[in-house]
Amino acid sequence: AQEILDGKWHDHFIVDPIQGGAGTSMNMNANEVMANRALELLGMEKGDYHYISPNSHVNMAQSTNDAFPTAIHIATLNALEGLLQTMGYMHDVFELKAEQFDHVIKMGRTHLQDAVPIRLGQEFKAYSRVLERDMKRIKQSRQHLYEVNMGATAVGTGLNADPEYIEAVVKHLATISELPLVGAEDLVDATQNTDA
Repeated sequence: AQEILDGKWHDHFIVDPIQGGAGTSMNMNANEVMANRALELLGMEKGDYHYISPNSHVNMAQSTNDAFPTAIHIATLNALEGLLQTMGYMHDVFELKAEQFDHVIKMGRTHLQDAVPIRLGQEFKAYSRVLERDMKRIKQSRQHLYEVNMGATAVGTGLNADPEYIEAVVKHLATISELPLVGAEDLVDATQNTDA
């Protein structure tokens, strides 16, 4: 898995990221790459899944329905700081432009047609205000992304996942991601409703 993180096997990830199926094909692609690499390290042939199976071994005690949403939470959390910094910069620029263009009168538009006059500065002020609200909403929603459904397996019941595994995998993910991840209070709810 570390070799994959290091980018050594990226050319083996052949599934288009824009695909249907809630990530199943992408998850299986990852499982197959890991299984085949493990087989190689053991001196066996790729595809000899009798010894190491993408489903039975690599994907053991998990499902696309818990692994994929958990990965999305982690990826989103990792991207948020950069997003918020960029939004903050845009907000500041729009504030400057609102002041700079406050005296400029222009024709406002609705429904792709000229409407009534508006100051260009007012439009830029509105852009800065929406960014301000959105940054606040993003910061407030971040706490909900820390709750993950890893260990829920296919439908949230945790079938075929030992309760100790569920606890350990979330702790391990929190450690390696350096994020304060916690297991969802209700795994069925967290699997059915990805409303974070």
